[in-house]
Amino acid sequence: MGEEEENPNSIDILPELLEEVLLRLPTKSILKCRIVSKQWRSLLESRRFAERHMSLQNSRRRILAAYNCDCGGRRKLLPESRFEGDEEIVYLHCDASRPSMTCQGVICFPEQDWIIVLNPSTSQLRRFPSGLNHNCRFRIGLWKTFSPGNWVMGFGRDKVNGRYKVVRMSFAFWRVRQEEPVVECGVLDVDTGEWRKLSPPPYVVNVGSKSVCVNGSIYWLHIQTVYRILALDLHKEEFHKVPVPPTQITVDTQMVNLEDRLVLAITRVSPEWILEVWGMDTYKEKWSKTYSISLDHRVVSWRRQKRWFTPVAVSKQANLVFYDNKKRLFKYYPVKDEIRCLSLDICVLSPYVENLVPLPLKPSHPHPTPKNSDFEMRISRCRLFSTPGSWISKILKRNVMTLEILFTSLAIVGYICLPL
Repeated sequence: MGEEEENPNSIDILPELLEEVLLRLPTKSILKCRIVSKQWRSLLESRRFAERHMSLQNSRRRILAAYNCDCGGRRKLLPESRFEGDEEIVYLHCDASRPSMTCQGVICFPEQDWIIVLNPSTSQLRRFPSGLNHNCRFRIGLWKTFSPGNWVMGFGRDKVNGRYKVVRMSFAFWRVRQEEPVVECGVLDVDTGEWRKLSPPPYVVNVGSKSVCVNGSIYWLHIQTVYRILALDLHKEEFHKVPVPPTQITVDTQMVNLEDRLVLAITRVSPEWILEVWGMDTYKEKWSKTYSISLDHRVVSWRRQKRWFTPVAVSKQANLVFYDNKKRLFKYYPVKDEIRCLSLDICVLSPYVENLVPLPLKPSHPHPTPKNSDFEMRISRCRLFSTPGSWISKILKRNVMTLEILFTSLAIVGYICLPL
């Protein structure tokens, strides 16, 4: 018996050509193609492929919104997106009242005892011990809904090695008239599942401040007598100060990542309602005002309303999409100086881009599923977890993956065999 003969009907595909073809498939098809062979799985789960795929997806960024539901079921994307005007909205099944942080399509949910990291594109969910003080509890209010107790949280991605990290900081005053707080800082590497201590930051930031990750650094906005911006380089794991824009800000100022730039959105009430948007050049750390939008009699008119506005996306035509704290979504057209309302009831979370970066399995803890009548009753009311249909639909659902892989393989063969 000699060596096995090669199959004369087999087709050898160059890895470079295979990668180009797979990059152009829909994300759902790419995920299902991982089971074709070890070679395909290795290619599709590589950092190089994930980075290239995400760079292609950046041209069609969407908006992530909460399909607000407190049934306690698994956090996952709804099967279909929908359009508000010409903006595509992707809905995540979750409780919108719970805090969350996002970075390049991956979401972090800090809880009392656990840190939940979810990649909605791949449906991978990982759970890590939070290490937080059990005496702390989530507070209520504008700033206090984003971290438990005296903790300040952050989530982002190291731009050098691509690792996702969770940051926590505590500023505790244990004694009366204590001038300086007791500071505790730590960082969780999602790849290893381990917490490490960090050197304390140069100054305190507001408890519960929302964080934002831009270009490998996490930023926090501190608003008090004077306002400051604190940054943490996730690769060097070092804090540094960031200059502030040459303007006054309000307590309702929002800090976001807008098109990979650090942005401050300032809502002014007097002498008229105006939304100012300031953007920072990440490398030069210089600020410039990119939008100044009059809201009077178009969006809001009553002076005593508690309103603030947050930008979420910029179209190719430089039209600004923004939302307010009343669940309304707007689009501003600077050429026409026109504002249109896209939705009157939406819980916007962040911009969304599909991300195929796999989350490590080993350091994670399994996610428990409650087993009680109350949980089952809440699940039964949720349309996302409703009972499947007939036995025919079940059979079709089981075979759809096989059919998609078959059609994908035929498409690749056709792509290769077609004459140039």
